[in-house]
Amino acid sequence: MKARLLIVDDDAAIRAALSERFQARGYAVTSAASGVEALERARRGVELVLLDLMLPQGDGLWVLERFREEGIAATVVVITAHGSVEKAVEAMRAGAYDFLQKPFEPALIEETLRRALERTRLLAVNRALRGADVGDGPLAVDPRMERVLATARRAAASDATVLLLGESGTGKEVLARALHRWSPRADGPFVAVNCAALAEGLLESELFGHEKGAFTGAHERRVGCIEAAHGGTLFLDELGDTSPALQAKLLRVLEQRTLERVGGTRTIEVDLRVVAATNRDLKERVAAGAFREDLYYRLNVIALTVPPLRERPADVEALARHFVQELAREVKRPGLALSDDALLRLRAHSWPGNVRELKNALERAVVLAEGERIEADDLPEELGTSTEPSTGFHGRVESFRRALLRDTLAESGGNQAEAARRLGLQRTYLARLVRRYGL
Repeated sequence: MKARLLIVDDDAAIRAALSERFQARGYAVTSAASGVEALERARRGVELVLLDLMLPQGDGLWVLERFREEGIAATVVVITAHGSVEKAVEAMRAGAYDFLQKPFEPALIEETLRRALERTRLLAVNRALRGADVGDGPLAVDPRMERVLATARRAAASDATVLLLGESGTGKEVLARALHRWSPRADGPFVAVNCAALAEGLLESELFGHEKGAFTGAHERRVGCIEAAHGGTLFLDELGDTSPALQAKLLRVLEQRTLERVGGTRTIEVDLRVVAATNRDLKERVAAGAFREDLYYRLNVIALTVPPLRERPADVEALARHFVQELAREVKRPGLALSDDALLRLRAHSWPGNVRELKNALERAVVLAEGERIEADDLPEELGTSTEPSTGFHGRVESFRRALLRDTLAESGGNQAEAARRLGLQRTYLARLVRRYGL
């Protein structure tokens, strides 16, 4: 995920130069020329702000104060003119993370922003882990998933039917349960049915129930899942796999809120909210005649697409840390944590099985880890052996940097001071790189 950087300076040349530099380094950059404009841009969502203190229409201190009042959680690095350290100290007291004095070295500003970004994302993970009882809803740090959850919370207040779309394993049932908990029906039952797990005849009986003697083996009357969800929420998972005949019966439930048990004649009224989920493209199914168009429109009142894990990389670390804590408690190993190399390997994987695959991988690692940390070798082999992404420009640059550091350290006999001299780096900067790459 690209880091979202806001550059605030009233000098157009400085804004242009910094924007070009950081866009080339993979940042998603926006800029502003005044305090008021900076506040407007920040409200749209940024992670980092490079903020000049001397601005028109609200100086840098004014911007920091507005950020604090409005709860804007971006990490701010302020820029001060030479000789105005007092202003910088005042800005730090107002919430700035660090400051730079003009003129500044490009390498210094890059390193400062890198550290600021690490802090920002670590704080976001910590906020998510503290504030998200995952029993209350899906854990999300990535902005795309956060938007899905915000829409879901608004939808939960009504009885409107919700259609959850997305690949298998993305957490659609977790979101469905959250919709129920956030709704006025939270005290009622939540009944989940996997429509793909049962044969057609069994699924109809499971949903609608049956009367005694309705078919061979029906020795007693049975209340179905739809009736059992009265007063609460019915979750129909993998609804796209049902037959048109069953879809017609489900349509009646949605339109009239009534049903008849299999083998019965009495009409039963039900009061429930329906949440449906599928990993199929229902529009294609409708065009192919495999899914009823009228049912599709009944279901598609509020549609939420849960993005796959590969499209919300910021959630990988947050989910991984949460699962490790949860699983470690279950096996009475509460101090267990993920090593940096293990995290790098988790970030590099594409997660075709999504959140379900991530949890399964960590369940294995929690059992196999020998020490107090889960190492990269404790993770399943199918996650790959590389601890760095090897494809793409930035992945290859990172791999080259890591290899260069490793080789130089080896040539220097492990002496970091000597390695720093050979590479032309400050000793403290090299030490941070060593920690970053797990060397």
